[in-house]
Amino acid sequence: MNQVTEQLSNEEAIEQARNLASKIKPRFKLTEELSRQPEETIQDFIESGLVRVMTPKQWGGHELGFHTLSKTTMEIAKADPSAGWCYTLLLIHSWMLGYFLEEVQREVWEKNPDASIASSFNPFPMNKVISVEGGYQLNGEWGYSSGIDHGEWVMVMGFVDVDPADGIPNEILMLMVPKEDFEIQKTWKTVATRGTGSNNITLKNVYVPKHRVLDMIAWCQKGEGPGRKTNKSLLYSHPLFAAMPVSLSSALLGASQGAYELWRDTMKNKVSAKNAKVADYTHQQIRVAEVSAMLAAAEALLEKTITRLGTGEPIDTHEKLRLRRNYGFIAKMCNQAVKLMVDYSGAGIIYEANPLQRYWRDVQGSSMHYAFNMDMLGEMFGKMELGITLDPKSILIL
Repeated sequence: MNQVTEQLSNEEAIEQARNLASKIKPRFKLTEELSRQPEETIQDFIESGLVRVMTPKQWGGHELGFHTLSKTTMEIAKADPSAGWCYTLLLIHSWMLGYFLEEVQREVWEKNPDASIASSFNPFPMNKVISVEGGYQLNGEWGYSSGIDHGEWVMVMGFVDVDPADGIPNEILMLMVPKEDFEIQKTWKTVATRGTGSNNITLKNVYVPKHRVLDMIAWCQKGEGPGRKTNKSLLYSHPLFAAMPVSLSSALLGASQGAYELWRDTMKNKVSAKNAKVADYTHQQIRVAEVSAMLAAAEALLEKTITRLGTGEPIDTHEKLRLRRNYGFIAKMCNQAVKLMVDYSGAGIIYEANPLQRYWRDVQGSSMHYAFNMDMLGEMFGKMELGITLDPKSILIL
């Protein structure tokens, strides 16, 4: 087991994040040029101790929980939306590893308790994951793996032994793959969230032993995983998608708050073409009230959701859908708030030199993540609220 040199409290972690944000902000442009996070930023996450916020204490982590994850993520995302996205995923992936067998946790953390872990929940349709003696063989391409350039391991979701007749897999698993077994494809050429470096990866005849896999259905339905035998705190007891989107929601909200602070402060000194102070316009004052209220409402909904996770009360399908509805609506409010800022920023918003356009692009891109799809989430929650039976297949890994 590893001992952390200095155990951070919630307050200390948030203060560390604020200090870190001031170092990250000057790299705002560099992250776009690189289409990934600079090595210095990843090293800052590690040296600050923040990368261990969600790591179990038995492996030298702080095991602080979702409130700390959320608040620290927001501070970093205010400075750079893509940095906040990559930071929060490093934390949430360590939380996810806590559900795997202790043997896997040892493989990852015994040598390096600061190990960077990436993920991909996006297997291509033609991928093959087949069961073999002692494990599984993987072939194919997986997409949207944010932060994969600094990933020492990657978690990939796989549909095992799919029946060609009906398309139903025998198992749905999350599989841990070390860096030497995957190849990064430089596919991330985008107009938004460039700094997340969400490239594709390919796996060719990769063997994953059985001890490195986790049953997605048990994890998503009941929050079950073999790692809970040693990681017994409430933190490691949640259904995956009831809790994981806290990370992405926090990054999106922090980016939106960063956009608001920039927009508000710029407006204070902005002069119109008619040499009038923009801040004196009544319609701008009303927009400030509206935007700030939208973001305050989003933050309140996120805090309520995190508080619910901390109660320890069971999370059934209805409650899971309620939580996921919250995440989707938080994203919708953030996107609408930033769009409203852009609509009331004048023609200058279209210049590359205007930093607000970067927040705009990143918030728009982030809000389109599958986890925030309000059409899908809204339909399922609405059916549940109205007593309409859901298709059992649609909620297997909800």
